[in-house]
Amino acid sequence: LVSVQSHCCLAVSPACVDSCKRMIGGAGEASAGEPEVMEDGASSSKDPAGLDGKSGVEQVPPGVITGDDAASPKAGEHSALAPPTTTEVAVIEEQPVDEDPPVPPPLQPPPTASKLQRLGATLKRLNEAELPEAPWWITCDCLRSRYSKLLTTVRDSPRLYCETLASRPWAYVLFWGIVLLIVIPVAWRPVEIDPDIDAFRRADGPAAANQSAFLESLGSMRAVRNESALIDRTVFKIEILYESKEGSVFSEGALRDIRSFEQDLRNLPGWSTLCNKSEPKVRFRCNPGESLGNYVWPRRLDLFLNADGYFGLAFDGSARERLPVDAVVTYLGEGSAAPHDLRKFLPMNFTGPSSDSNLLRSVFSFTSPSLDDSAFKRDFDEFVEKELYDNLLQAVQNTRKSADPNSWDKPWDVRIYFRGSRVDEYEVLSTVSHDAKLAIGPLLLCLVVAWAKMRSAFLAFAATSLLCITVLMAYVILPVDKVSPASFLGIFLVFGLGFTSMFRVQELWRRSRLEADSDSDRLMVMHVDCVREMFPVVCTSACYFLLLTSKLKPLREFGIFIGTSMLSACVFALLIMVPMLVIHERWLRPLIREKLPGKLVRVLEPAGLKPNWSLMTDRLSRFHKHYKQVLGGTAFAVFVCFVTAVAVIATREVSGLSDVFPPDHHKDAGRPLAAGFAPSHLAELAAPAKTDMCEPGSAARLCGLHWCDIKDASSSNLSSLPDSGESSCTCNLVNSFKRTHSCTTTNVSFVFAGDTVASTEKSVLTEKAKSFAQNHWPDAASITDTGGSIRRLRSLVVEDWVSGSTHVQSMITLPGVNVFNSSTRSVAGCSETVYCYCNQQKCKTPSGFSEASTKVILPASQQTSTPTDQLQGQRSTEVVVIFGIVAKAQGQLEVQGKWEFDTDFDPSSPWSQRAMLRVCTDLPSDLSVLSSSCWIQDFRTWLLDKGQKFPVERFYDFQQTLKDFLVAKPSVAASIWMNEGENMTATMFKFQVKPGSGTTETLDARKRWVEYIDKLNNEATSTASGAWVTSQAWVDAEAADAALGSAWQVLFSVLGVVLGVGLIYTLDLKMVGLMSLLGFCICTWIMFIFFCIFGWAFGPWELTIIAVFLSYAVEPAFHICNDFIHPGLPDVPESWKPVSKVRVLALTDGPAAVQAPAIMAPDAAADAEVPALPAPEVPALPAPEVQALEDGASMTPGALETPRAAGAGSLVVQPGSDADPGSLPALPAPEEGGNDEVPPGTEAPEASPPLWETKSNPSNMQPNKEDTAEDALKRSVHVVCKNVLWNSAKLILCGFMLLPAQFRIFSRLGGIAIVLPLLFVPTVLILLPTLILFCGRTAREPDLLQLGKFIIAKISWMWQ
Repeated sequence: LVSVQSHCCLAVSPACVDSCKRMIGGAGEASAGEPEVMEDGASSSKDPAGLDGKSGVEQVPPGVITGDDAASPKAGEHSALAPPTTTEVAVIEEQPVDEDPPVPPPLQPPPTASKLQRLGATLKRLNEAELPEAPWWITCDCLRSRYSKLLTTVRDSPRLYCETLASRPWAYVLFWGIVLLIVIPVAWRPVEIDPDIDAFRRADGPAAANQSAFLESLGSMRAVRNESALIDRTVFKIEILYESKEGSVFSEGALRDIRSFEQDLRNLPGWSTLCNKSEPKVRFRCNPGESLGNYVWPRRLDLFLNADGYFGLAFDGSARERLPVDAVVTYLGEGSAAPHDLRKFLPMNFTGPSSDSNLLRSVFSFTSPSLDDSAFKRDFDEFVEKELYDNLLQAVQNTRKSADPNSWDKPWDVRIYFRGSRVDEYEVLSTVSHDAKLAIGPLLLCLVVAWAKMRSAFLAFAATSLLCITVLMAYVILPVDKVSPASFLGIFLVFGLGFTSMFRVQELWRRSRLEADSDSDRLMVMHVDCVREMFPVVCTSACYFLLLTSKLKPLREFGIFIGTSMLSACVFALLIMVPMLVIHERWLRPLIREKLPGKLVRVLEPAGLKPNWSLMTDRLSRFHKHYKQVLGGTAFAVFVCFVTAVAVIATREVSGLSDVFPPDHHKDAGRPLAAGFAPSHLAELAAPAKTDMCEPGSAARLCGLHWCDIKDASSSNLSSLPDSGESSCTCNLVNSFKRTHSCTTTNVSFVFAGDTVASTEKSVLTEKAKSFAQNHWPDAASITDTGGSIRRLRSLVVEDWVSGSTHVQSMITLPGVNVFNSSTRSVAGCSETVYCYCNQQKCKTPSGFSEASTKVILPASQQTSTPTDQLQGQRSTEVVVIFGIVAKAQGQLEVQGKWEFDTDFDPSSPWSQRAMLRVCTDLPSDLSVLSSSCWIQDFRTWLLDKGQKFPVERFYDFQQTLKDFLVAKPSVAASIWMNEGENMTATMFKFQVKPGSGTTETLDARKRWVEYIDKLNNEATSTASGAWVTSQAWVDAEAADAALGSAWQVLFSVLGVVLGVGLIYTLDLKMVGLMSLLGFCICTWIMFIFFCIFGWAFGPWELTIIAVFLSYAVEPAFHICNDFIHPGLPDVPESWKPVSKVRVLALTDGPAAVQAPAIMAPDAAADAEVPALPAPEVPALPAPEVQALEDGASMTPGALETPRAAGAGSLVVQPGSDADPGSLPALPAPEEGGNDEVPPGTEAPEASPPLWETKSNPSNMQPNKEDTAEDALKRSVHVVCKNVLWNSAKLILCGFMLLPAQFRIFSRLGGIAIVLPLLFVPTVLILLPTLILFCGRTAREPDLLQLGKFIIAKISWMWQ
């Protein structure tokens, strides 16, 4: 037996040989080993010398029973954690068996050495390798000596690092803690969130770069801000959109709801306070504001028609009686309310009084009273936070409520949407704050899961704290001034996925006990294992950096944030978590078990909280054998899901860009509605607050509209359309008309009112007027027209007093006709006006007028729309041409556009002025320009009216001339950039163009504009050859076109990286092919759930999420494939020939199995560099007198002790002894407590756990040569299953906590986090092993190595 134990000592590392010999030589020094808790539930022990359950040896001969194959206790037996009560152990010799029972064909052994042998050989070669000599140019002996020392230090640095880490782990924790405490506060910056939600819908491209540069340059239009210029003041604008739920927004109920809501806003205390602080000149912007309700509900200044034939109205929105909508629309459309017009309040597709609309807009703004706007900003922010936003949000929620049959409250007739600069920012910040608070739930959940997985409160808190530090480090490293909300999405992913590296390091640290004895050797082995085990984790984390190729800036920022966080988690796991593991195992865990009560110990160190992974693996392995069912069902499911997903994507419109908020959120729901309105420009002058409604024929004054009552209400029907045939005009003459016969010359003016008069040609109207005059002056010598043009008057509103309905008619005035009498009259000249009503609705004859007997018949007209109708209703987009500014390229994470002034632009050059004018005049028809705003045309007209030339002559001062023009036209200053000397440095011209019907047509329109401007630049001189064009519509179209393409690029890049990592990790093409098939299945199922079940749109964010989770889902597959291709070597090489099989007889009072030490064959002694000893001859005991354990039982090294003196307590049966094993006395059970008696009436103190419970040692589950394919995969699944299921459970629970998020991408991520584990867990743990078994793979050598050997063999002739 001594010989056997000597061989055992020779098999281990030389560091523990002396300890083993001391154990053998000192009979009284050896003590029973300390059983340890195995990862798989089995027990092992460790002796005081530090020998673990495998005696420090990875290779043992076949037939020796190891802890890997230890049988677990059967039902009804004691727990494996119970201390062994072995009473007798006998060692016998069994003759070699000639023929083993038939077993499945083993896998082919790998040609490489084992992990421990490779590590030892590498360290040996490093230590024995001769260091290179110093270069010849280092002649100084001192320097050569230092050079050698440097090389020695570099060579020995891994070993030195592990030794110092093992001896002083607390120093490393303290050092890195100090580093983090210095780096993070020094590099920290205040957290500023970028509220630009439109960045999620803006892709990188030339259109976006130009538009960003243009918008950014608008803030620098004045180098010196003018105190008196309103354009230089800070303005906070609020736009409110109203959408009718049913019918028209002009209905009585809708208009009343709008008026009530806006009155409530104006009555807010903060609103009144801020409006009173605003600039007095533009205080009308906030009270009453720019709203259609002010015109719909005007206050009447005159209760009746006064003697002059008019009544006044004040547009303040305070009346209870509304003005007819068609009258309001006509009033705004005819320019009487300038600068207000229809486009200010109604969408661009509104056509005029005869049309209807379901949308309406109101604009309110607050203007800073001075250039120093800090206090004003602070007051407005406080108003938004405390009053405005809550009231707006409450109004939005109220308008979404449906009718309650049990309530008297009437539901709103409109839906409300709002937006504004500071309001939008506050909404985004509050939403981010709300969603960020949801991260507390996943954080606590991760702490609980880590507590259960690591079975240590200390390690769980340490890992969670390190994960929080990774988030802080990612923010510090992130090279942006303002953080996008997408980065907060990365926080959830870090908490959901970031524990992988922490779990992996702890698992490797536990496994290192099977491969080394001392902590330094364990650390060396563990770090070597980390290179292999964490390689997929690091590479999949690096996949996030591929998002830098995306066209969306938030996606690029998200990629940097999450990628940095995941890589930092890997680094912190190695640098900080490893010393914490050493501290926990060496000091903290024994201290907790010795000093704290048992209940508290079970909470802080829940060693028994461990699922039965072996049982779970057994159940999973059952599926691996059913090839047809698993693969057939999978193929059918993938085929159905793939076809369905493709069909849905093909039939559904591709939006290109996803919405940030949910579809019913006012922000995203109101986005398409807001796109239908023209840009709202702030009015610098107040619209007329009052106007007069005049009766036709009243005293001459400026009227807003003409108004009359129907002559015969009983026969009129205002709801019917005008007659499309000939119109009979009834004309009214003044009562003094007959006196004009005494005039030599009479100028007669004709005013026609009706629906068709505006479309009737002038010649026809003139002939009708002459005919009417001829009938009244039959003796006139001649009747001639004056030759002027038709002038349009304010429209006429015809009202039916009985029903209250109104109808608007056009009114025009002819130049008039001159009637010359044949004889001399008493009066030289007279003038009269005739009012003719050419419609079914006739106005009452006003006082002082009489109806003429002559009728005027107008011919039928095919055109029924008025010129006002033609001008309205044409939807348009704005295109801006810019001179004098150069747009520069943006950085990867820059939001603001870069620009600078064009130093070559010289507006004073005549050629520059001609080039600017040409842009506005030589417009091709294919540009679809509807209208233009070119100040250069007005400037030219102004110069010509003054008798000057255009361009400005060379010897004239252009800049001074332009300043004089700005005095006459101050609104032009909004289109000019000026330097410190108030001289023009850049300018822009705006065009309203017909929008494209889709993305392709819009981009084609941009192409035509760019080609047109490039052509003008090529023909212009260098002083004006840098013009460029931009439009927001082009940015949206470019984003929709480019973002999806970049998302596909990111997805394919991630797929390529994942496959490349798999190829490097496994070096096997077949395994990579299987992982590719696995990835295709996962992507297909994710797409089916996305687009078919959830009904999501097909956009870049969806593809990006697929790419992110794909890299996460296939990471466990890397380990399964790698363990199958690169298993550990068999315990003994083939050259080792066992002398005999050794079995162990354990006569126990308990169920604990013990492990036999390995016996080294003589041939292996040379590898261990120790002299070989002959195989021990142990006589066999008679079989009837012993009870042998079944193959697969295990035994602890401490059970084989040095022979004691004959007597009680002897554990060893001497060779050749006839002693009856059953007669041997039992070893006394270890004492649970002391001998002190507990005083009566006091509670007995809880016994501290025995020392053997202070460590938990895992079994070596790595596949080996002796395993069949099924067993090898079963072991691999066992190893991977733990982390996969723990992470999946954590991911699912985190997903549920993300569902209440307000950001749509956050809630979608929560849904994906719930569904994804349900897909990839069975795919990785069931489908992949089934595929490996189905393909019949038995070779353990990677096929790339085989290919390399074949190629080398073929070309070896080159060097032979």
